[in-house]
Amino acid sequence: MTEIGTWLDGIPVWGVGLGLVIAFALAAELGFLVHQKFGRDGKAGEANDEGQVLSTALLLLALLIGFTFSMALGRFDDRRAQVVQEANDIGTAWLRAGLADNAAGKALQAKLADYAATRISPAAGTPQHYAEVKAAGDRMRDEIWTLTTAAISPDRSTAQAAALVSAVNAVLDTATTRETAIDARVPAKVIVLLMLYATVSAFLLGYVLGAYGSHHRGATTLLFVLLAMTITIILDLDRPRDGGIKVSQQAMIDLVADLKAAR
Repeated sequence: MTEIGTWLDGIPVWGVGLGLVIAFALAAELGFLVHQKFGRDGKAGEANDEGQVLSTALLLLALLIGFTFSMALGRFDDRRAQVVQEANDIGTAWLRAGLADNAAGKALQAKLADYAATRISPAAGTPQHYAEVKAAGDRMRDEIWTLTTAAISPDRSTAQAAALVSAVNAVLDTATTRETAIDARVPAKVIVLLMLYATVSAFLLGYVLGAYGSHHRGATTLLFVLLAMTITIILDLDRPRDGGIKVSQQAMIDLVADLKAAR
């Protein structure tokens, strides 16, 4: 499933949506033909029974879509909250670094300002670029900690030193939490199951329509487009690196602007 998830990530969201519409249409056509060839004709009761089966399948599909959408939206909201939290933590650490009346404190403030600039949309771009950004972030955090120990070295027992260490620890911890949130995705098995279930439901819809001898192409095509749009929205929410629905970076942008103005 990991390979399938990686393969899906390589396809643009609009491409996945178009592929789903085509797959649904083909599945419905296949279901229609299967009923025309193998189904029994003439009994309204049987058609009603098949319609009830279709209704149940579509209800289960709606539940599965709702569950998956909720999972993707929850991860999106978590990533958005982590941007605000990290901006707050960096800002607090920058203020407390200013309380260290030595050169290391000033250097720490400058390093925190530079670090904040790298935390604007760190997940944007290719997976390779994201890996490079993460590695650069690790190096900068090591430098931040080195400067922190130097800033408090004159007297580590003061309340100011403890406050600075606590603030910098929060910056380091939040970075890990944010990167974990970026990497947290809806499991590929769930996405694949949703797509397969939707395709089977389209087949069942075509099979039931075969009992009435009419494709209702306009209505079914609109249904398939809406269904594909819903699934692509889920995929978009679940793609922090290249999705069209982006987590707002405004909190970090504002922080960088404030720190730049304060220099």
